[in-house]
Amino acid sequence: MERFWLAFGAVVVGLCVFAFGAPEPLAVNWIQGEGHRDLEVKGSLVRYRFSELGGTLTSAFIHFSSYRSQSLDAVPGWTGSGEDLALAPGVSLPFEVWLGDARADEDVYTMKLERPDEDTASVRLSKEAQGFSVFKEFTVHTDALYTMDVLLRLQGTGKGVRVILGHRPTGKGAPELRFLYDGKAYSAPLSPGSYTRFEGLGLVGKEAVYFLRLDEAQGFAPFMGLNANGQPVFGLEVQNLQGEVTLRGVLYTGRNRYVLLDKAGLAGLVNLDPFSRFLVAVMKFLEWLYHLTGNYGWAIILFTLITRVVLYPLMRNQLRSMAKMQRLAPKIKKLQERYKDDPETLQRQMMELYRQERVNPLGGCLPTLLQLPILILLWQAILYSAEQIHLSPGFLWIRDLSQPDPYYILVVLTTGAMLLQQWLTQRRMPEQATGGSQALGWLFPVIMAVLLMSFPAGLWLYYFLTTIFQMGQQLVIDWEMARERHPPVPPEAPTDGSESR
Repeated sequence: MERFWLAFGAVVVGLCVFAFGAPEPLAVNWIQGEGHRDLEVKGSLVRYRFSELGGTLTSAFIHFSSYRSQSLDAVPGWTGSGEDLALAPGVSLPFEVWLGDARADEDVYTMKLERPDEDTASVRLSKEAQGFSVFKEFTVHTDALYTMDVLLRLQGTGKGVRVILGHRPTGKGAPELRFLYDGKAYSAPLSPGSYTRFEGLGLVGKEAVYFLRLDEAQGFAPFMGLNANGQPVFGLEVQNLQGEVTLRGVLYTGRNRYVLLDKAGLAGLVNLDPFSRFLVAVMKFLEWLYHLTGNYGWAIILFTLITRVVLYPLMRNQLRSMAKMQRLAPKIKKLQERYKDDPETLQRQMMELYRQERVNPLGGCLPTLLQLPILILLWQAILYSAEQIHLSPGFLWIRDLSQPDPYYILVVLTTGAMLLQQWLTQRRMPEQATGGSQALGWLFPVIMAVLLMSFPAGLWLYYFLTTIFQMGQQLVIDWEMARERHPPVPPEAPTDGSESR
């Protein structure tokens, strides 16, 4: 039997630490077009598409969708939503190269793929014609948070050499063009001499951000103009190219989320309000717990434990107040029956009863109100940390805690725990008739399960653990109050003067 329990414990521990490997290696796919090839590189979050025609980045399709988000393409010029996307006619694609106002790279580039390992893919595009050479390199990493390393090298001579970064959408709801100088975002380029460092430019929209952060761009300056089709474009230009210039940076093509932009070095694009700052602090605390444990499941467990410990003094007062109110329920019921036609007297008699019994009828309100903001903060933290959670190892049977539980096991466990909690609560009120509030107590867990089953599994894990901890704390409070009502009787002293042996 002892060996059985040891084996059982080992299995339980093994299940608790079991995690799915993540993220998946990069997948590549060559696509043959008319006279040229395209190359797709698919990571855990984004599917990039590069073309030999013009050596461009034609698509950065965000296929990972967390709760209340949808797939989209971050490259400007795509219209539609989800999988129903189409590239608008006449738009210029990122990393076209122009000589003056004429497109210089309508020819087919030579495209090569380098795979140092299964988690890295470098797409190299090159072309040389009439003494002018262009080399472009895009490096994708499978664990990157919407970022891609960019290297562009131009060699030769020319006036007004331009690198197009993309189409500039216009109209209501269109993303705004932003320029980053010395860590601050501006809506227009600054004049030379008014800043120390030009750090990048791109589009900032409500849902997505397309932005090139510059690490090396000596000789380049921002520009805005029109292409041959009359479509507005933006990018970088070298007024007078003599020899070789290099552009190096990081291209962010992802969702507009502060923590992700901060990791990409683009925190200056976002202005945080007080609530957002507090939310970011919670997200970073959750991330710290993840780095401490190596798993977001354990991070949420630790987060739950810490919040329960911090709130325990308040929760203790709440639970004791609730227990006292339950003991007073029969007396309150008698007062209600006696003074049912005299509300003012009933109110005075009830307040006197509370005073005599030293009970605060509102004593349990504050702790309950405090738990709701914590639940909302954790929910938001999981939503805005979805990409990081997706790239981390899974927990037990759940591959991604930012997504719904695939088998709804946590939903069922949490609902069962809430129903058990309701049963334990009603057991403390045997003299009260079952009323509407108690009926609602039985219905609420079921209604919540039906309406919120598609919420992130990490939130259900938190609520399940919170319910278990609440029941445990209630049992401790019940034991304490029982000892207060019936303190243990000390042993009687010997009556014959002899010492007990």
